[in-house]
Amino acid sequence: MNKDRIIRGIVFYTLAAIVFFSALEAAKFVYLLGSSKELYPISIFIFSLGYSTLLLLVSYSLGQKLLFEGSRSNKLFTIKRQSYQILGMLSLFTGLSVINVIILSEFTSGKLILSSLTDLCTLSLQYGVTTFIVTFIMLFVVMLINNMMVSRRKHN
Repeated sequence: MNKDRIIRGIVFYTLAAIVFFSALEAAKFVYLLGSSKELYPISIFIFSLGYSTLLLLVSYSLGQKLLFEGSRSNKLFTIKRQSYQILGMLSLFTGLSVINVIILSEFTSGKLILSSLTDLCTLSLQYGVTTFIVTFIMLFVVMLINNMMVSRRKHN
């Protein structure tokens, strides 16, 4: 076994496990919201169902891509040309996960029944979008550094 493949497997399989765990948490939240005895406003229910569905779709497609990346067998730890799509999806996943944490904390504390849709949208935009932008910039820098290191290693 070569060292690059082991490192790639550790990185991508760990990321895939995090993605699938978050998808399970989103599905659990939809189940808890649907089976709750309280009557939530329809706008809160649709908002929660919408972001959870988006998180599940992003998690599914991102998990497939990460599992494919982890199973590649080439020697160099390069990131494919289509990695901007993966960067965007990872950033979106991170932003949606932050929104999931916010909504779950509101749900478990009992504040979700009293909050309005504007409160949830404000919290989501304030924290989720900021997390999306910061994550995208950080992953882009890491990808550039990784590709520069690989290209130097290739030329030596």
